[in-house]
Amino acid sequence: MVVLAVTVPAAARATTGPPRPISAAVPAPLTGPGVRVGPREPALPAGVDAQGWLVADLDTGAVRAARDARGRFRPASTIKILTALATLPTLPPSRAVTISNHDATVDGSRVGLVPGLRYSVRELATAMLIASGNDAATALAEAAGGQAATVATMNKLAHTLGAVDTRAVDPTGLDAPGQLTSAYDLAVFARAALATPAIRPYLTIPSAKVRGRGGATFAIQNHNLLLGNYAGLIGVKNGYTVAADATYIGAARRAGHTLVVTLLSSRPDYAPAARALLDWGFANRATARPVGWLPTSATSRPAPAGAAAARDHAQDRSATTPGRGSGDHTGLLTWVAVAVTVGAITLTGLRARARVARRPARRTPRAGGPRGRSARRAPRRGASPRGRSARRAPARGAAARATPTRPDPGPVVPGQPDGAVPARTADTSAGGAGAVPDGGTSPA
Repeated sequence: MVVLAVTVPAAARATTGPPRPISAAVPAPLTGPGVRVGPREPALPAGVDAQGWLVADLDTGAVRAARDARGRFRPASTIKILTALATLPTLPPSRAVTISNHDATVDGSRVGLVPGLRYSVRELATAMLIASGNDAATALAEAAGGQAATVATMNKLAHTLGAVDTRAVDPTGLDAPGQLTSAYDLAVFARAALATPAIRPYLTIPSAKVRGRGGATFAIQNHNLLLGNYAGLIGVKNGYTVAADATYIGAARRAGHTLVVTLLSSRPDYAPAARALLDWGFANRATARPVGWLPTSATSRPAPAGAAAARDHAQDRSATTPGRGSGDHTGLLTWVAVAVTVGAITLTGLRARARVARRPARRTPRAGGPRGRSARRAPRRGASPRGRSARRAPARGAAARATPTRPDPGPVVPGQPDGAVPARTADTSAGGAGAVPDGGTSPA
């Protein structure tokens, strides 16, 4: 038996409060209103006036650049991504939901659902996520257990994902008192939505038809200004209210890499800023040093991309210095893991030495005996020869068991061919002609 004595530093032993859940966010040095970008990085694009924004790599979780990423702002209709996460995974897409008068007359943007008419969850999800229908969001919340229960689920889910800056009050995104989020949290929600099969297909639908009175139908358009206008875009959601200004979450995938940009308190024409930040992120992805990290929850992010993720983590840890909010994040679990690893290596070495000691010495040929082929011992009866023929042939399909390369999923659009580009009509998103604010106006 090998006994290992590991000395745990005092900083690791001195803990306050309950232990951090493994899936919770590790605080990143992203607090404060200033712009965060790695040293010696190319200049950030000009003209980005959002009060809070972030660019992150969804494959590794690395935050590449940010401004006041943990500042709390009104979310407007971007909160509907959290509403979708709290409702759609538990509601069958074919379930019929009857629209109430309350659903049909909710404040803010509506798609025109008819009271008394039954709509499928699929129809409601489409209306909520592409046209930001508050009537659809309210109906989904009622179907999932009611407004209060849905809001409670939203807040619990946000904290489970590591989005600790968010407080949901209204599933529609209306300017309810105390309803706040951060650019960091919006990136967390985007990553979770893109990883959820019950949500992702809706995020790239360019247009759809909604049933109205008397069997009539009318068209609704996706309000995401970058959809169809930015190569590789895969969602996710915009928003606007008078109090919140424009808000936006956008994700794009190019050359096997996925980036997300989030904007809060931005001008209504958010598209140029979002496009410029995504362009900067893709152009500098391989060289930009992380300034922070998204949460490490296994339920909200894809696995890190091998060596690239390891390199990014190593660069970030070496760049983090005391006095800039980094702190000492080496906890007790880390030292226990080190002890277990050292013990495993030691035991493996001892076992290997024991096997060598027990191995019988190889017989040497008798003095004067021939040293050629005739001196070799004949194999035992039934034993396989030790030559080339003794090598085992690879099992059938062994080559196929090599680690596969994950294909680029690209946008998934129900009822649309892959890569379909929407034919844009008169823009009805925030800032466009005849726009209806996604979340309505804030209370006085």
